[in-house]
Amino acid sequence: MKSKFIINELWVLSVAGALQRANIYKPSISENTKREFKKDLKNYLEQLVNDQYFKEVNENTHLANIHALSAYTTKFSSLLKNGKINFGVSQKILNLFLKYIWCLKLIPTPPHFPVDRMVQIELNKKAVANGLQSRKIKSWTKFKNELDYLEIIKFAKALQIKDENYSNLSLAEMELSLFNRR
Repeated sequence: MKSKFIINELWVLSVAGALQRANIYKPSISENTKREFKKDLKNYLEQLVNDQYFKEVNENTHLANIHALSAYTTKFSSLLKNGKINFGVSQKILNLFLKYIWCLKLIPTPPHFPVDRMVQIELNKKAVANGLQSRKIKSWTKFKNELDYLEIIKFAKALQIKDENYSNLSLAEMELSLFNRR
């Protein structure tokens, strides 16, 4: 009962973090319809996590899972502006949910971290401090595919090589050290 409550709360945080600025719904979609969409999406995501993330998942499988999540939402094309949620919003929902349940030690370390504006800003700060060139911030809500996302992941990996504070950390651990609500 307690774990179900916590997982539900983490889901609420994940959806809020991924959807609050993404503007995914067509005009005039009722709150009840949005709730039903989120409930179905939660069931899909929980099944995905149960099927795959209780063991270590490699980067290629993780990318395929983000694509699959996006593709799954086409079943709700009648309420979604672009007929589905895009790659950027899909990665944010999945990666944020994984981050939360990983922090509770329910799953092994996820391969990536939630890519958003704040993590890009922090990566740029650390990169410049380590003699790397900063990169242009890209709107994660507009990622149509994995290209921009993977550029950011590659940038984080380059920072890991350059900064000994991150060299022995996973990407997920590195992001935790960068991300700090103030």
